Amino acid sequence: MYFKKHLSCGIEVIAEKLDNFRSCTIGVWVRAGSTTETEEENGVSHFIEHMLFKGTEKRSAKQIAIDTDNIGGQVNAFTSKECTCYYIKAIDEKLEAAVELLSDIFLHATIDGEELEKERGVILEEIAMYNDTPDEVAHEIVSSAFFTGTPLQKTILGPAENIRRFTREDLLAYKQKHYGVNNIVIAVAGHFDEQQLFDLLERYFCTDCLQKVSPVLQDLSSFTPQKHEVSAFRDIEQAHLCISLPGFSLKDNRRYALSILNNLIGGSMSSLLFQSVREERGLAYSVYSYPSAYATTGMFTVYAGTTLQNLGTVEQVIRTEMQKLRREKVTSGVFEQNKEQLKGSYVLALESTSARMNSIGKAVLLTGEVKTDDEVLALIDRVKIEECNALLEELCDFDVATTAVVSAQK
Repeated sequence: MYFKKHLSCGIEVIAEKLDNFRSCTIGVWVRAGSTTETEEENGVSHFIEHMLFKGTEKRSAKQIAIDTDNIGGQVNAFTSKECTCYYIKAIDEKLEAAVELLSDIFLHATIDGEELEKERGVILEEIAMYNDTPDEVAHEIVSSAFFTGTPLQKTILGPAENIRRFTREDLLAYKQKHYGVNNIVIAVAGHFDEQQLFDLLERYFCTDCLQKVSPVLQDLSSFTPQKHEVSAFRDIEQAHLCISLPGFSLKDNRRYALSILNNLIGGSMSSLLFQSVREERGLAYSVYSYPSAYATTGMFTVYAGTTLQNLGTVEQVIRTEMQKLRREKVTSGVFEQNKEQLKGSYVLALESTSARMNSIGKAVLLTGEVKTDDEVLALIDRVKIEECNALLEELCDFDVATTAVVSAQK
């Protein structure tokens, strides 16, 4: 059962009561990520996410960790391209302590200058670690190239030169610009008393710390990708290949047909590409596909890791198999199998309070609405085989594909 309301200060709350659980996860979602940054600000959303855990007006970073452990909880955060989320998970009897701790982190972080200098080094190490992970680099550069000229082109971590340059004043100015009551959604999932929950959120979050802001909203629904080919070189053994094609936004119901096709093409061990590239030819250990859905646009990506010598063969197999699927169409048996598999995967992926909090929080923040499990399953059920086959015409148009390769330099 969902409960939706606005607190007196204007913050929107979406809560899902799950009486069979003993835990509760509370997440504070902010419409601030790499897409809301300028080039000069790129990386600041993620930097702020780190800094909110480095101490508040009444807690040090160590005390935050101790107080989280004292209630047997888990506290963390993440930054994405379109939003940042701060969350805590605890058992139901510790709900007030969890809400108080999360509100203290979110509202009362001091962003201390000395701590900022230390965290600057941590983030630079995170960027270095990421740059030493070639498959991650491949996914990032294909996304940046695919979304050339749009806010989605920017990375979440930002360039190292920005991280080295940011000051405390830069972080505070950005936070004041985006962390406003009308740019925040609080999402809760788990076992709670409705009246107690809203009373606690009202008490701890409706302070004078937050004002209204002007949300940065970008409509990329008319974005048309162009063909790109990009490469990066690392001292590595494998070549990492990504091919990206147009996908659909979070609001576009065609994404359910795309999800079925994704499952069929590279979303499982029985998928077309896993079987043809790995099982039949032994050309890769890892090969898969995935859709990326954003507020107003989307992307579909195929990935494979292989030797540099087999790179051309693997890319050709991927293109050939997808073109063959477009010509021969999806058969009814395969369609029904992948539809049922998608429904099962969807339900299993949501069997925790943290997963459900993530699902409803992101949905409300980026689309303004949340669908029940039954509604999502019904939308999947309504997808017709004809829709999937028509969608293949767009999905296999390699004339607009963005291809990225990270490999050892020849």
